[in-house]
Amino acid sequence: MIKEQFIRNIGIMTEQEVEKLHSTTIAIAGCGCIGGFSAELLTRMGVGTLYLADPDVFDVSNINRQCAATHETIGQRKVAALKKHLLSINPELEVQCYSEGINEANVDAFVQDADYVIDAIDYFAFPESVILQRAARKKNVYVTTAVALGFGTSVLTFSPSGMKLEEYVGISTEASIADLRGQIFPPTGYSKNLPSYATEEKITEWLQDKTIPTISVGQALGPGALVSQLVLHLLNRKNPPIVPKRFQLQFE
Repeated sequence: MIKEQFIRNIGIMTEQEVEKLHSTTIAIAGCGCIGGFSAELLTRMGVGTLYLADPDVFDVSNINRQCAATHETIGQRKVAALKKHLLSINPELEVQCYSEGINEANVDAFVQDADYVIDAIDYFAFPESVILQRAARKKNVYVTTAVALGFGTSVLTFSPSGMKLEEYVGISTEASIADLRGQIFPPTGYSKNLPSYATEEKITEWLQDKTIPTISVGQALGPGALVSQLVLHLLNRKNPPIVPKRFQLQFE
């Protein structure tokens, strides 16, 4: 029997589909912008188990865009604050936290039981994204990621049998994690049509400062599109565009 809090899902989804989501496990690496709001949307849709990984804590600069970032959670670990927030939505949600983030020692356990993986790892932790995607590929699990592009978003979905992340960004698939230290996922890799204010000069400046401007609406659009594609895929309704194809929604 469908619990009352999920009754309004019926009609858009069948009872069988809602039940399937209840038995689904999603692993989310990165609990800030894309990861945090994706976790909330999945929780409200009735996904039964979430794995959350992030080594960071909330600071005041996160409040303009991140799901569980408030003046009350400044200084708290993102995974712990997000878990508390999600359990206030669905107390029966199963949540497993990886407060050390993703690394070569824990990544296999992180993806082991996942039906889908969300890569919401920071631009500047690109080696960890490679670690995550390599492990997911071994387990034959899809990985999806999104970026906020000002007033828009792009979503990328990697098939375990399709183009690898390394191939997509133009590096060797044999590169060691040590060799990748210092590299980032290039913002231009998400879109061929960046906003007009994201000039090449500005992007270079932002990357050097390790501070990329971003706002709440793009960080809401990204998870909305990402979770929609993920759930439709899980329910065998519609396949998402697979890298090198992408979904993009951009306002100016």
